[in-house]
Amino acid sequence: MAALPRGERAVLWAAAVLLPAAAWGAPDALDVRAAGALLVLATLPALLAGDAAHGFTRACRTVFGLLWIPVSLTGLVLLGDTAVAVGVAVAFGDVGAWCGGTALSRRGPLSRPLSPLSPNKTWAGVLGAAAATAAALAAVDAFTPLLWAAVLAGCVLGDLLESMVKRETGVKDAGTWLPGFGGLLDRIDSLLLALLAAMAVTL
Repeated sequence: MAALPRGERAVLWAAAVLLPAAAWGAPDALDVRAAGALLVLATLPALLAGDAAHGFTRACRTVFGLLWIPVSLTGLVLLGDTAVAVGVAVAFGDVGAWCGGTALSRRGPLSRPLSPLSPNKTWAGVLGAAAATAAALAAVDAFTPLLWAAVLAGCVLGDLLESMVKRETGVKDAGTWLPGFGGLLDRIDSLLLALLAAMAVTL
C-alpha cells in the first residue's frame, strides 16, 4: 500500500520472520538494542540510496510498518496463552461491534460516526465491542481491566488505522490474498493493534 522500494520491503519481510523467531528463541534479546537495530535497518535503504527527495518519508513509513506488523506479530509468541485470549476477544469484538451498530445506531448520540475515516463505525459499535470483548475475556478467564482496554482499543482503532493508510495511499483493498475480503490485512488489522496494546499493558 505504501509503495515502498525493494530495500524497505526486504527489511519488512525480514523483520516479519526474524522478530517472531527471536521472540521464540531468545526473548531477552528483544530490548532497547533490538529497537535501535530496527531503527537503523528502517533508515538504511534510503540512506544508502542517497534519497534526499523522499528518504525521510520512506524511513518513517518503514518504521511505522515495522511497529504495525512485525513487532505486533511477536505478541503471538511473547504473550503466550494471553495471545489466544486476545485473538478470541478480538473476533467476538468484531461481531459485537456489528451487532451494536445494527441495533443501537438508528438515532441518538450512539449513532454518531466515530471518525470521518469510516462513517459506518459508530459509538454504538464501540459499545457493542466493549461488551463482547469483556464477555469473551471473562469466558476464557483472562479478563483484567487493562487487557480489556487494550483489546477494545485494537478492535475500535485497528480498522480505522488501516482505513487511514488506505485512504492516503489511494487503494481500496490492502491486498489480493483474500479476494472479496479486502486483503489479509483487513482480516487482522484489529488483532495487530490489540496484540501491540496487550504487550504494552502485560509485559
